[in-house]
Amino acid sequence: MTGYADYMMVLSPGDGICEQVVKYKADAEGIIGNYEGLHSKAHISIKNMPRRKPYLAQPELMGLKNNLQLLPPVTLTIDGFDFFTHGDEYRTIYAKIRSTTHTTQWFKALKKSLGIKDYLVPHITIARNIDVCAHNSLWRHFKGVKWVEDFEVSKLTILHRQAFDTFAHWQVYAEMPFEARHLVSEAPPRESLLKPFHGNYNPSQQISLF
Repeated sequence: MTGYADYMMVLSPGDGICEQVVKYKADAEGIIGNYEGLHSKAHISIKNMPRRKPYLAQPELMGLKNNLQLLPPVTLTIDGFDFFTHGDEYRTIYAKIRSTTHTTQWFKALKKSLGIKDYLVPHITIARNIDVCAHNSLWRHFKGVKWVEDFEVSKLTILHRQAFDTFAHWQVYAEMPFEARHLVSEAPPRESLLKPFHGNYNPSQQISLF
């Protein structure tokens, strides 16, 4: 890959979750028609690194491997659906990741390993950046859907593509496993009292894989 490249770090759920997300996206298309991100693969976005010189970015990325090995795999739980608000005109409907003390500590450790300071709401996007009218039609369906399912995340996936190319597809650049047995200074797990997030959300954190 020459010139500039875009890089993105994601957590990938298993095939069963991905297949279920495809079905929910098909349900959404049946209600509101075609929309941005309809065919994107299920993932949890972690960090976006756009327009980087590969000879500078690649050593930096590979240098993260040792830090990530100090994290253990984590079991996450999908727990229904929610949505982000982008100003007055647009919404994003997503599958929620249940927040517990354990997952909060794990994501905090992941962010520290990757040098991330921004606020992160782990989630799997279903319908991204749709207008309010489409959202209202779609939310009437998804707000009543009960989806509770566990899945394990055992690695960080780094994707890359040619920058400035409208037709460039994301490809896997590296996969870095989480190999520790437990989090350092991990507290006994207990359910978080955090409420679902309904505030404004930066749409730049939502990135289609296609």
